[in-house]
Amino acid sequence: MLCEEKARLSMDHDAATSKFSEAVRELHQKIGTSSMEEYDRLERACGAPVNSERARLALEQHVAAHRC
Repeated sequence: MLCEEKARLSMDHDAATSKFSEAVRELHQKIGTSSMEEYDRLERACGAPVNSERARLALEQHVAAHRC
């Protein structure tokens, strides 16, 4: 049986993780070549992987509670 909530939470986690990974990659590529404003924006995106962590915890809690 497919659990739609688990699938949605998994997709949310994948999206948040991908966004964080992309921000880290972009920051690394632009070190020394970007404006200070752009660097600060990218650094904030990289320094706060909170969305990815929240998504992971939501998925883990759902799986634990529903055993799916």
